[in-house]
Amino acid sequence: MTFKDWFSIYYDVYCKDVLSYTCYEEYGIINRKHFDIIADMEMNDIKPLHIQQIMKTTKDYSVHRQRRVYFLLHRVFEQAILNDYAVSNPVEKIRPPKRIKKNVEIYTPEQLRKFFDYDCSTSRMLLLELYTGLRRGELLALSWDNVYIDKRYINVCQTLVRVAGGQEIRYTTKNNSDRLIPLGTASIEILNRIREFDSSSGFLFRYGDVEKPISLRTYHDRYKAYAEKQRLKYPELFYITPHKLRHTFATYLLRSGSDIETVRLLLGHTDIKTTALYVHSNYERMQEAVENLSFNEVLKYE
Repeated sequence: MTFKDWFSIYYDVYCKDVLSYTCYEEYGIINRKHFDIIADMEMNDIKPLHIQQIMKTTKDYSVHRQRRVYFLLHRVFEQAILNDYAVSNPVEKIRPPKRIKKNVEIYTPEQLRKFFDYDCSTSRMLLLELYTGLRRGELLALSWDNVYIDKRYINVCQTLVRVAGGQEIRYTTKNNSDRLIPLGTASIEILNRIREFDSSSGFLFRYGDVEKPISLRTYHDRYKAYAEKQRLKYPELFYITPHKLRHTFATYLLRSGSDIETVRLLLGHTDIKTTALYVHSNYERMQEAVENLSFNEVLKYE
């Protein structure tokens, strides 16, 4: 069986209706852009040399793309072995591209004050995201039925995802479990403010009187327009992506003394290693704290 034929089976069985639509589309693009070198080769004729040639086609792409290509190829061959279409995995002989650790960019308290100094529907939506740490899909799928202001929590039980032809609400979170997010005083004030402008039930952020949430694309467009407007007012504000609001939530929790397990639960991470990335982002602040630590009153040297 040729690689092209096997990938077609793999893509249909192991990707379609299994992965998110965005990931499914990305794998199709990767196949078209990078795998043509081995497309017509028999599975057992593909050697590590051919895998290395494929990886060379990714050199002008991000490390994220390079790793996507590598691990997709690895999974394709693993499944081929399990289904008796290949006897070995040539990808194992090639080292995966190294992940580059990046500091998480967030706004300082003063920059946050400037960014949110204009009250509008978009800023209220983004403020709620900042104070709850919700993922975009979770935020947009949030309905008043899941908001318990009197009990001071929200129940995160559904998320908005892209699918072929549009979007849909899925009644599970990323990790297939409900998540209760406590509401602080600031979060409650934001929710009450949202209520002032829309007293109806249903989704918090929707298209007028239509009972469906705004799309992920609309969210992004509104965020971009709002961010550009605020940056014109305050040129010192660098651009941060919407997801960095979630990073900000996590980082400030850790800086305020919250333990990493609590932050993991609030973010809905399955693996605490994901949460640990925010600890690494605080390394410079931790280094500064250690440098400023003094026991001179205890340790006195002649």
